[in-house]
This record gives sequence, structure tokens and C-alpha cells, in this order.
Amino acid sequence: MENIIDREVAWRIFAYEFNRSNLYYSEGDERAPNYIITPTGVKCNRLFIVGVVTEIENIGAENNLWRARIADPTGVFTVYAGQYQPEAAIFLSELSVPAYVAVVGKARKYEPEEGSVYTSIRPEEINYADEKLRDRWVLDTAERTLERIRVMEDALSSGLSGNELKDYLLRKGTNAVLADGMVRAISHYKNLDKVIAELKRELIRAVETVLSERVKTGAPEQQVEKQKAEELKEVVTEPQNIPGISENVPDIPEAPAKIEPKEVLAGIIERLDTGKGTSYSMVIEAAVSSGIDAESTEESIKELMAEGRCYEPKIGVLRKV
Repeated sequence: MENIIDREVAWRIFAYEFNRSNLYYSEGDERAPNYIITPTGVKCNRLFIVGVVTEIENIGAENNLWRARIADPTGVFTVYAGQYQPEAAIFLSELSVPAYVAVVGKARKYEPEEGSVYTSIRPEEINYADEKLRDRWVLDTAERTLERIRVMEDALSSGLSGNELKDYLLRKGTNAVLADGMVRAISHYKNLDKVIAELKRELIRAVETVLSERVKTGAPEQQVEKQKAEELKEVVTEPQNIPGISENVPDIPEAPAKIEPKEVLAGIIERLDTGKGTSYSMVIEAAVSSGIDAESTEESIKELMAEGRCYEPKIGVLRKV
């Protein structure tokens, strides 16, 4: 029971935020937990993610060391499993790409040179998941991230710093761990208001991914997720009107009424892929016929791959997930 109580919280964080975290913090001696502090103030020692495995590679020379790329709608997590994660390594070695998975793991950072930080996850547990679980994780993670954003915007608008800011956040009911993380994040990250604005845009993209799937399937049992996604998108796009913040952050544009090129490309790939993938050239040709220019096509394909909605099993071939 003591081990369970002492165990660090597994945070829900999007890849976009995790990959832009470059503040590393350690408490006490070498046995004390290490943290990666994110732009919204999460002191992340462990995290819980659900996404699509789009790539697996054995990069170990003598010992097996497996690297997997797991995509959520905002970006890609890098996961490493080796001799100290034997069950996870075996799982990845036998996994067929693409596949939905759920991972609980330790946050790790690699700093090849000063100022250059790469984040990754060392899995404690990894299991198969499905699209419904992924969508639920996306909505829950968007909700938790939005809650942190609101507290962070309040902290920024207060004009306080250090212990004064921490006391202010604690009086407002903020969790003590999160309050400490936010104080450190505000002190470390530059142009945090712009980072928060970009993160909001990524939340909209993530929620729209769930919405597009719910609209496409129309299954009655999935209407709860659809309603929650619509509510979340509406909340994220509301103007905040926070003194000192709103005037510096560009407005988040509303989603255009017409279908985005990315969604057109997603439909083209789904139509052309009959089970073994489709050639890149056929997708480009179909996109041009649909009135999408080459630059937009390339960008849209990259976005679909980053969101885990398609992948490239070999050069020149695209497959839907």
C-alpha cells in the first residue's frame, strides 16, 4: 500500500506539449524522482497515453532495444523498451503496425548538447487499445489540458512570480504540485502566452479528429463522445478576455465551413486503399483532380501521418489506419 501511495501520478498529456517540454527538475538525491516540467506546469514523472503505433524498429546493436512511434492527433511520442522493460520489449517485437495501444510509462529526456532536449517514454505497461478508447483519451486529455491552461492564464495575468505566485495559486485552490510546476514553467519558458495559444489550436485539432470520426460513423453509442467533443471545441474557442494576455495572443480562428484539404486527402486514401495500401503518386493525382495543389497535398499527408490516421509501410506507399 505504501508503494501505491508513493507512486507518481500518470498524467494525461498530448504529444505536442510533451515534445516541447525542455525543463528538467530533480528533487534531492539520486533516488528522488526526476521530472520534466511542461509549459502548462505539469511536473511529469509518469504519463498515460493512448495512440496509434505507426513505426517500430529494433535499434539495439547487441541487446534488443525497441523504438516505437505512437501518434496522437497533435504529434508523436517516442517510446523505448529494452532489457529493463522486457514485457514491453516483447510486446513491441510482436506488434503489427498500425495498432492502437495504451501506455503507462516514465518520462525521460535526452540532452545531447546544452539547450537541445529530446523527450521519450520508457513503458511500465503497454496494452492493446481501440479507437473508442483513443477517442475517450483524447477528450479527457483535452479537458485536463484546458483546465491547466485556464489556471496558467490566470497565473500569467496576476503579474506575480516566485513564492508570491505559488501562494496566490494555492489560495485559488490549485493543487500544490501543479502550483509549484507552474511557477517553475513561467520562470523558464519564454513567450509562454504564444505557446499557450498554439496549444489551444492543437486542442481544437485533437477534438476535431474525434468529431470527424463520430460524424463519419454516426454510431448511436458514440454520440456521447461527439457531444463532449463539440462542447470542448466551443469552450476552447471562447475568447478569454484576460488582462495582459488576450491582447497579445492572436485569435483562434473558427473552423472553416468548407472541407479542409486534409479531410479530402483522408477520404482519397480511404477510397484508394483496398487493403494493401495505395501508391503515393495515385493519391497526388487524385488530389490534383479534386482541386488541391501539390503543396497543400504534401502538408495534408504529413498532418494525417502525424495524427496517426495513415502511415507509410514502405517508401512510395500510403496505408490508412
